[in-house]
Amino acid sequence: MSNGLKKEDSAALKGFAVLLLIFHHCYRMADRIEKYNVDLCGLTSEQIVAVAECCKICVAIFAFVSGYGLMYGYSSKAKKRDPQVVSQWIAGHVLSTMSGFWFTAVISYLIYYLMKFKDFAAWREAFGKNAFAVVVDILGISKLMKTDSLNGAWWYMSAAFAFIILLPFLEAVIGRFGSVFCIASIFLFPRMIKMKFPGGSRPYSFLMIFVIGMVCCRHNFFQKFHEWGQTKLQKTVKFLGVTALMCSGFFFYHKIDMKTFWEFQYAVVPFLVIIFCVEYLFRIVPLSAFLRYLGRHSMNIWLVHTFVRDWGGQYVFALHKFWLIPIGVMIISLGISYCLDFLRKITGYDKLIQLAQNKLKSHTAVQNG
Repeated sequence: MSNGLKKEDSAALKGFAVLLLIFHHCYRMADRIEKYNVDLCGLTSEQIVAVAECCKICVAIFAFVSGYGLMYGYSSKAKKRDPQVVSQWIAGHVLSTMSGFWFTAVISYLIYYLMKFKDFAAWREAFGKNAFAVVVDILGISKLMKTDSLNGAWWYMSAAFAFIILLPFLEAVIGRFGSVFCIASIFLFPRMIKMKFPGGSRPYSFLMIFVIGMVCCRHNFFQKFHEWGQTKLQKTVKFLGVTALMCSGFFFYHKIDMKTFWEFQYAVVPFLVIIFCVEYLFRIVPLSAFLRYLGRHSMNIWLVHTFVRDWGGQYVFALHKFWLIPIGVMIISLGISYCLDFLRKITGYDKLIQLAQNKLKSHTAVQNG
């Protein structure tokens, strides 16, 4: 897969997605623009908000990368589909995916408590209920359990958890009935049961792009797409075709009713962007290197950037220029990411998680032996 979706491309996609994420959360609503009197440099607030809404594709990019990566690991290590092997695979990936979040969530709650951002004394009236909500939130499944969360952006951890649990089943469906059947079923199921638009923070809304990531891995899509059309004319036609489709997708992004066809915004457009990035954008070496660098910190940045936006709003929005404010949020979030990595190291948390992963692997090896 020398020309397929390499680890470097996955990291760059996550770095690209986190940039979109920050812009989305800074300007998806016009109230902050008005509150802080942001300089839009000649643009209108409606235009900025429209672009920020398009940046919602960042979630789909994360889901695609998850589907591709999980499928790659699963297909190489759990092909036998033995229930015990599958359950151990799920446990290992839940641990590796969620462990970074658990540490950050605990630190965030401690800071909230020490800084008295919330009136925790009022919790005594319903201590059991609130304590349960905190534990569920720290575990990363508050959205699945429908409990309150300290950070609205953390809802995706529930989606990540659900995707890991569902992947063996989805892989089995694809293996038995085919990729087209699986994708078509995801599209038709909510229509058949008359389910309304799941919403922008529900796992099902991004299930299709997750499965598309699985399918791309299974059929080595990026390798084949790269190799298709090797003459100069064919390469030109391919580039113009992908670019035209992507631009058309953004042109119709706000014209197609999301409540009727949410897969367009949450699967079709993001997939076109991913193809363009992997095949063309990431071939710009300095840009790709920068995005890979951000991708290595993407989870930490994602977990804390809304805190930076909210807690330090008066400072980051004091940068005034609309394009400079997200850069400020990103730089501060990146600095916090380094602090979190340092804390995990000196507290021994990373070693503890590594020990748990090794124990799980050794147990799996014994069972398979």
